[in-house]
Amino acid sequence: MTARIDGKPRPHVGSTQKKQEPSAVPVRTPSGNGVAERARQKGVVDAFQGARLSERSLASLGNPTALAKQGAACPVPVLTPAEEAEARRAIEEATGREDPETIAEWLRAHPDPAEQAAFMDMLFDYGPTVGNILDNADDLSPEDQQLLSDALDAAYRRGEVTLEELKEAVGSHGNGTWSGESHEMLAKIIAGTGNPDLINAYVERELEIMQAENVEDPARAVAIATALASLPPDELQKFLERNPEVVSRVLKNLEEPIARMGTGSYEALGKLLDAAGAIQPPTPQSLQVFMDSIPYLGENEESRAAAARFFTRNADAILASVADASGAISSQSAGKLAEFFTRTLFTDPSFEGQEALHTFVVQKLGEMQRRLETEATANPPSQDAQRLARGMGSLVGAIEGGFMLAVEELDARNEATEGLVGLIFKAKDLLPDVSLPVIGSVRDLTLDQIQDWVTDALKEHPDDPKDAIPFHLLFGEAISNPLLATIYETARGTALDNRELGLDD
Repeated sequence: MTARIDGKPRPHVGSTQKKQEPSAVPVRTPSGNGVAERARQKGVVDAFQGARLSERSLASLGNPTALAKQGAACPVPVLTPAEEAEARRAIEEATGREDPETIAEWLRAHPDPAEQAAFMDMLFDYGPTVGNILDNADDLSPEDQQLLSDALDAAYRRGEVTLEELKEAVGSHGNGTWSGESHEMLAKIIAGTGNPDLINAYVERELEIMQAENVEDPARAVAIATALASLPPDELQKFLERNPEVVSRVLKNLEEPIARMGTGSYEALGKLLDAAGAIQPPTPQSLQVFMDSIPYLGENEESRAAAARFFTRNADAILASVADASGAISSQSAGKLAEFFTRTLFTDPSFEGQEALHTFVVQKLGEMQRRLETEATANPPSQDAQRLARGMGSLVGAIEGGFMLAVEELDARNEATEGLVGLIFKAKDLLPDVSLPVIGSVRDLTLDQIQDWVTDALKEHPDDPKDAIPFHLLFGEAISNPLLATIYETARGTALDNRELGLDD
């Protein structure tokens, strides 16, 4: 059993918390609580109730049609009495110890989906206790965890477990799945079903508890993000449309200390970003997930890698969504993008895909510069070219702003310098010859020479690193049209100045 992350002892929850029937409904006896009896209570009648004598006679004579009718009306119990007794012993042991091992053992021994559905039907009679048991499945193998998910899916599809029963299993604040826990494992079991009905119902219940007045439970944000990330792209898009404010609330709660006591919050954020990135073409809602996530990327490798993947896949849509009518990136968005670059280009630790992001960023800027060169002699250049020059300048300003934030706010000069050197080095092969102060043509330099120049420049300008590394000159001096070059430089300076609107640390 996993310990509560807030350090408080867990209340005793066992088989005694089996959900009670309303007082108006007679208490079920052990014999009346069998699978066959519950099937009859759900609307299946005995085969011979109301049957005409002629049908019985025909059946007894072997008439195929009558035999078929008789078989359809008289379902054979899924579990034999001995199997049902064995199932109940497994459930009682699981609920008594709050340990899913005996449940997994029973399911492994009974691979038939119908039998598993019948078992889950009995299990979910125990209400919130079931949520506690499933949330303790972290010690099970991944195969056994998936076994639980598949059995729950089968039970739902066969009508043995309802959405209301699932919600009841989630419990409430202080009752059921532990208050102050992330419920990440419970969410993984639900997510593993791949069933949008179950996932949505589960998320709705966790949201109700997380946002309950006076008893908020922010740790549940981990479970919510984990479950949402398992929705197919079209289903996630529908959820985002129905709940426009939910993701920002979830992301904020992921930053709460009680949610960040493990690594689950960052893993959940990474999964959610990847799920949003799978919505293609990108939508305003999926792009908002990316922008809202930036202040919470932190130093975690998984969340930063997922954000880098999202940007690489959706850069054009992101830049279009944050641009104003002139083509420049708006003030708040420039600050957020600066923070994105701080976390992904200019601070440690490195992550898988960081080099690919370096390459992509420089290629994107090189592509913009080449498009501007199609109007090198235009006087005046087209409005589209002017908007592109502002967009390019804003993007370079946000990149340099990210460098500045790393140096000024996070005291990460060495990492930031290494990141900017990487960008300069990659730009060598994408741009025509460009002269930088003192050092001559970029194409004639080795990486070691560039690094030496950067290091010397930082020593000469320790209080003003933006002047030490004129990254913008690599692209600005390659813009031949003087008006477009001026527009580029103005937008770059504005975006750089707006960097302080970004970092939230």
